[in-house]
Amino acid sequence: MRSVKPADQILDVALEDLLGRRQAYLDEELVRERIQDKVVMVTGAAGSIGSELCRQIAGFNPFALVAFDQAEALLRQLESELAERFPRLVLHSEIGNIICFDHVNRAVQQYKPTIVFHAAASKHVPMLEQEPLTAVENNIFGTWQVAEAAARHGIEYFVMISTDKAVRPVSMMGVTKRVAELVLHAFEKEWSTKFLAVRFGNVLGSSGSVVPIFKSQIAAGGPVTVTHPEMRRYFMTASEAGQLVLEALVLGSGGETFVLDMGEPVKILDLAKQLILLSGLQPGRDIEIEFTGVRPGEKLFEELSLHDEQLTPTSHSRISSLASSENVDTERVAVLVKELREAVNARDALRVILLLKDAVPDYAPGPQLLENAISMRSNHDIALDVQVRCG
Repeated sequence: MRSVKPADQILDVALEDLLGRRQAYLDEELVRERIQDKVVMVTGAAGSIGSELCRQIAGFNPFALVAFDQAEALLRQLESELAERFPRLVLHSEIGNIICFDHVNRAVQQYKPTIVFHAAASKHVPMLEQEPLTAVENNIFGTWQVAEAAARHGIEYFVMISTDKAVRPVSMMGVTKRVAELVLHAFEKEWSTKFLAVRFGNVLGSSGSVVPIFKSQIAAGGPVTVTHPEMRRYFMTASEAGQLVLEALVLGSGGETFVLDMGEPVKILDLAKQLILLSGLQPGRDIEIEFTGVRPGEKLFEELSLHDEQLTPTSHSRISSLASSENVDTERVAVLVKELREAVNARDALRVILLLKDAVPDYAPGPQLLENAISMRSNHDIALDVQVRCG
């Protein structure tokens, strides 16, 4: 019989101990120069990355911080935390949805921020395979709405959080973020606002990520569930993620996509074993590990750049800028978004997938996603066309 520690006796694990590398740090003085006495707005402010951004921004003495999110309860929690930690901070909490242009435009018009950090997004990979239209609405239309409001009001900097899943995407989360990057490139060509993107790996401890799930499973006595023994991911802490975004603000002159040197990708199985050991328990004896299978929209390995993207060093030793040979046609991007809106309004998931495939040729839609979309359309010829175009 296994002897498992009660949950209150399991060791508290520092997320930094799971990285397997030293953390990256930012140039605080340059960031302070860029943020101090400025009005800064963060969308998705109540989320894991958005809230960390707000904490770090508050430490650089902005003139005011605008925290924009639709999650009322979480926004209130953030408001209370920031009020306690930064009593002199001028904070404006704005409840709104990024897919509603009026919500976003009103906030930008009212507070006139100099900098907008766009962290709002739908990010749960398997869930978005079941809800592809939601992925398009939030990650593409939402980005367009916030970017348009920022551009029309002459915002100086717009920084969007992207993902390594946008590289050779196999998920709706990844492909919609890739299109969101194209949207920024299109806006960069047409407006004076400096549009920047930052590609993240997985953030340790963020909501819905493996570490909180593993911790909960360990506290319950196991088993710890891993999808596949060879599944690997790039990881960073929330603190690193926030710093990378702020550093991009300093490094960017407009149009760049930045990535952090996150070392070698971590095998999820090794992460599970390490977390069990750091909790004072033995894998396979105190806590069993079970394999559950790769979920829809997941890859075994993630990448940070495309084959035609050249990594260029920056003044920060751990951050690179991506130079792409991809020539973004602004009119084509606008037409794509218009056609996607029409398909989403018609609730035509199959049309959405085909439009995304045409826009991002290396996108490989998952078989379950395609099956669900085709099942809503009885036309045999359409099914054959999808098979030819998507493989």
